Amino acid sequence: HAEDLARACLQAARSDVSGKGYNLSGGETLTYREMVGRIFAAMGRRPLTPSIPLPIFAAACALLRLHPRFRKWTPQMAERMNQDMIFDHTEATRDFGFSPGRFRLAAEDVR
Repeated sequence: HAEDLARACLQAARSDVSGKGYNLSGGETLTYREMVGRIFAAMGRRPLTPSIPLPIFAAACALLRLHPRFRKWTPQMAERMNQDMIFDHTEATRDFGFSPGRFRLAAEDVR
């Protein structure tokens, strides 16, 4: 959430740290499906998350890219959804007290 990032910037500015980079991640680890489910729940809708084998998705992308609206679609988009994207924010917590919230959404967050 932007609030977590803004708070981290203020905390870092008030601390002794200078010239150092930090990972700023969320307060919980979610799978892609869990994240999508929460987004749909905030929208008041039932999530639709079909599983499509990568070779079929790759073939569909090749066809869809013929249309300008989908020209940037690639099989790597689907591969990325299955990658572990965990970033450790332990150093930011230790150095300036970074403490992100959980991934909670309200209807106004997804308008």
